[in-house]
Amino acid sequence: MTGSAAGESGNLSVGEVLERDHHRIDGYFETFAQSLSGEGPIDAEAFSTGAAGLRHHIYVEEVLHFPAMKAGGLMGPVFVMLREHGELWDRMDEIATKLESGASAAEIVPVWKALEDGLEAHNDKEEKILYPAGDDLLTDDLGEEILETLANPDIPEGWTCEMSGRS
Repeated sequence: MTGSAAGESGNLSVGEVLERDHHRIDGYFETFAQSLSGEGPIDAEAFSTGAAGLRHHIYVEEVLHFPAMKAGGLMGPVFVMLREHGELWDRMDEIATKLESGASAAEIVPVWKALEDGLEAHNDKEEKILYPAGDDLLTDDLGEEILETLANPDIPEGWTCEMSGRS
């Protein structure tokens, strides 16, 4: 497959659609980050929306995208991505707990910076290495399934990424 699909995504490849999803999620996190440095209230809703988007994105990758990449011989890069997903997931859990307990921006910033820095490095690797390789490995049917699942924001209740809780 060329990793492309028609529909709402136009003629973008699956990798390009996943990259656009990164940018969408980043927008919510940027709003949250700005609220941490301002004098106003912390924008917990922006964090919650961004985190839900990132958790769904991770779900799509781990359940649909990465298995095809593993089967195509990319075990090493996929393992790195899975490990990083676990780290990102754990940082999101930490921030959510801090927000729920009413922590100050000063208490949240160190964990936020770890999430922000980790996410930036992670996305860069996916966009430059995994997504182009994945586009070459995906079947048309799997590409369509990834795009359909990405468009539906639901993940199974209680689902967590493979390596959460290990960082």
